[in-house]
Amino acid sequence: MGSFTVKKLRVTIALGQKGLNFDDKNNTIVAENLRVSATIQSGNGAIQPNAKIMIYGLSQNVMNRISKISWNIKQEKLNSIKLEASSDGGQTYTTVYFGTITFAYPNYGSAPEVILTVDSVTAMNHQILPAKPLSFKGEVDVAGVISEICKSMDMRFENSGVTAKVSNAYLPQTALEKITELCKAVDATVTLEVNTIAITPRGQPRNIKVPIISPQTGLIGYPTPTLQGVSLQCLFDPLIKHNGQIEIRNSLIESTNGQWRIYGLTHYLESEIAGGRWFSAIDASRLDAGVKIAK
Repeated sequence: MGSFTVKKLRVTIALGQKGLNFDDKNNTIVAENLRVSATIQSGNGAIQPNAKIMIYGLSQNVMNRISKISWNIKQEKLNSIKLEASSDGGQTYTTVYFGTITFAYPNYGSAPEVILTVDSVTAMNHQILPAKPLSFKGEVDVAGVISEICKSMDMRFENSGVTAKVSNAYLPQTALEKITELCKAVDATVTLEVNTIAITPRGQPRNIKVPIISPQTGLIGYPTPTLQGVSLQCLFDPLIKHNGQIEIRNSLIESTNGQWRIYGLTHYLESEIAGGRWFSAIDASRLDAGVKIAK
């Protein structure tokens, strides 16, 4: 995995309130070829990923439209931000984050280079907006119910081995709260990622592709053994996912070689910045070890 390539970040911001547009009468803007700095955090006790995205060079009109909106106004809970990353100079992009904007503000202190800082949480709208209550008589398959809830959220469902059932369930909560309540009832773990909701038996990894991390494929420095497992840094790879597995190979710290389950993940991504960051920090546990994170 080479690091000497042109890195690009593309940001899409959409206004969710009906009838609210930017100056070009469109409710969506796409920012390309701009200086962008992003930090995306997943896990470590939090179900929902969050991101802080700093965008340089947006017009004042665009920043005013985003930043003047108060989080306390119900409609604005629907404003969203999407971040796409390219490691090949913009030929191909991968969506690495999608979430609801919780706060956004401009910084004119570095003028003429003005910065818009956006704070965001994945699926926050589904966490707080009301949803129709659900009730079931008798036994019902948890995965089947969650799959239907995901459809109502317009999110993809991924099940890695949850087969448990619940009886006489009544779910009056918001959409995301329904899912977390069901998973809690059957001792399953729920993981959110971009437009995907994944469930696994507690302590088990997702059944997805396992990336290899080695000095030859992007390992930065040396993995550090911890009481919980291992911590490491590596070049950004979109295959590295929260509650997924990684395999460390050829590390001089031999005890860290092998397969691990990620319980904490932070991506640091920057574009149009000389020597910009393009790496991930990973906390992981052995596959046969449960890690308890205080919430």
